[in-house]
Amino acid sequence: MIDLDEKSIVAARRTADGERFALFSNADVRPFWGQNFWAVVLDTGGDGFGLPVRYGTVCSAPSGWTLRQLICVAQARMAVEHARMPEAGALAVLDALGRAARSMHVGETLGSGVDFRPGAQPSPYQWTVARCGDLHIELCPDPASREEGVVPELLLIVIDEALRDWTDRAPYNRRLWECRHAIQDAIEAETRRVRIARLIADAAGEPG
Repeated sequence: MIDLDEKSIVAARRTADGERFALFSNADVRPFWGQNFWAVVLDTGGDGFGLPVRYGTVCSAPSGWTLRQLICVAQARMAVEHARMPEAGALAVLDALGRAARSMHVGETLGSGVDFRPGAQPSPYQWTVARCGDLHIELCPDPASREEGVVPELLLIVIDEALRDWTDRAPYNRRLWECRHAIQDAIEAETRRVRIARLIADAAGEPG
């Protein structure tokens, strides 16, 4: 598990099933960055994974995944899930993420510098690893979000927490609020999709 000073934790969130958590740390955050956290520790179901995050504005952390890149990763995962099982709820997540992407401020191209590769664990997906330069995210290989790895819901929670901080700093910004509401819709839709995936897996007698 990643060693994290408890005093640096500014927020803690859990997935809807309560099984996985995200801890947001302000360690090494500079006052002029305009963001409340930089590092996020994500529960992978077996260990903790450190995810550096920057909002993607001029006054934000100098390195890390931008919100637009994280949205891209979530969209790409939901796209392959929808192709795998079109009636299992991924389309609603994609719709919400599309609205979020359209509401984001103009910045780097959505998903700029992100590529996708196969992971080490067996999976119905062709890829489970997202990379951007030296950064990487190993996603859970299981559609039901039961196996080890970063589940999509946690990525959405990270984006939502950043947008909560950002809207607190700029409550007058309508586009930010629209983006956050869309991400919240995506979280709700992903919760429903996971429930469907687990029902299907249980009916098929798959371990979980």
